[in-house]
Amino acid sequence: MNTRALAGQLNSARTQLDLASTLLARPSPEALESCSGVLEEAGRQLAQYEPVLAHFAGDAALRQQARLLRRSYERAARLLQGAADFHLGWLQIRGAMSGGYTKTGESAPLIPRPLISIQG
Repeated sequence: MNTRALAGQLNSARTQLDLASTLLARPSPEALESCSGVLEEAGRQLAQYEPVLAHFAGDAALRQQARLLRRSYERAARLLQGAADFHLGWLQIRGAMSGGYTKTGESAPLIPRPLISIQG
């Protein structure tokens, strides 16, 4: 693989991460579902080309592509962490509202209820 092809692959992975960040910035069920596939594709691309990167460590253009890719990765990671923190916070609120608090002052764990009810 030549430098140009590898730079194209890094750019493609960065584009996927930027798309994921755009989807995560508009948190809807559809956006989050689409984001999952986009992140999987970016991860697949990165895993495929990671072993090759070491051979091109001295190339300035590739280092720049890698920096841009890292920035996109860090943005997507912050957005994902924010989404996870948001949902964890709501789980704690729901636990406190439905079960009160534990002896240590934390909200009670949320006990999932069955989602299907079958009557015979």
